[in-house]
Amino acid sequence: MASYKKSESRAYCRANMKGIWAAIPYPFDKNDNIDEDAFRADIRHYIDNLHIKGFFVGGMIGEFWCLTKEERLRGQAIACDEAGEVPIIAHTGHTSAKEAAELANAAAEAGATYVIMSNPYLGAQGIPERVRAFFKDFCSNVDLGVSLFNSGATGYSLSPELVRELVDDNENICCIKNAQPKAHCDEVREAVGEDIVVSDPMETQWFFNRAYHKQQTYMSGPDPFLYQRTGNLGMEKYTDLIDGGNLEEAWTARESMNPIRRTAEKWIWGPWSKGAFPIAALKDWMDLMGMTGGPTRAPMIPLTADQKKELEGDLRTVGLID
Repeated sequence: MASYKKSESRAYCRANMKGIWAAIPYPFDKNDNIDEDAFRADIRHYIDNLHIKGFFVGGMIGEFWCLTKEERLRGQAIACDEAGEVPIIAHTGHTSAKEAAELANAAAEAGATYVIMSNPYLGAQGIPERVRAFFKDFCSNVDLGVSLFNSGATGYSLSPELVRELVDDNENICCIKNAQPKAHCDEVREAVGEDIVVSDPMETQWFFNRAYHKQQTYMSGPDPFLYQRTGNLGMEKYTDLIDGGNLEEAWTARESMNPIRRTAEKWIWGPWSKGAFPIAALKDWMDLMGMTGGPTRAPMIPLTADQKKELEGDLRTVGLID
């Protein structure tokens, strides 16, 4: 269970949610079950080799839309167990506020530090009064700190004004992962940045957010394990340089990663921006780097053999694989 009281959620999050976090997927085995051994091995790699400071589990990267409730419960429990003292934020988004709370309370029992909720979609449909009612019901039945996950993938986005209202309504909303354009993130910081942790989850903006907005956490995306490999921790390097006040050297280190960013734009972020979750490419990218991505589930479509070969060539060209 969390080591803080519900009323302490914001202070605890401000003091403890720091550094580079990753949103991680669940690998499936040949029998279409969560591959527990592979998942645990990947988590150990993320912690021991890549020095990742926290994990977002069961979200969009985690293919929550195609998991059963039992798989969602098991996946977050495995992550909490293997990560140990490294914090977990469990995504418990659902169309049902009641079931979302059940998932959240199970995450708390398993040892999660926080939970995170995507914008409620069917039913709420972005209508402010309904969104507020959904979060009031959910947060009142959950004792953990809650992060908003403001993603347009749910069909709409929370306005800065609505974010402010949700924060005012619910004492345990302590963070927002604001997957929105830069201008929107700036407005959200202005609206609630004094009260909760605000994270723009775009790696392309991390240098600026860390150096100039003092954003305390990159929470979160797959970039930390897609862009980094053992012995070559580009994100960690330029982040540490920023924190040390070496902005010119940090910028040089940041810019050295541009070939990787262009590859990610081709395979991951370009398709994502067009509404096509690139989970198959992401998982094949992981496989090629020695992690376990494994297969996806319907409605995702696997890459063709030619596409996999092209991806392998791209990763080799930018130095992510030998």
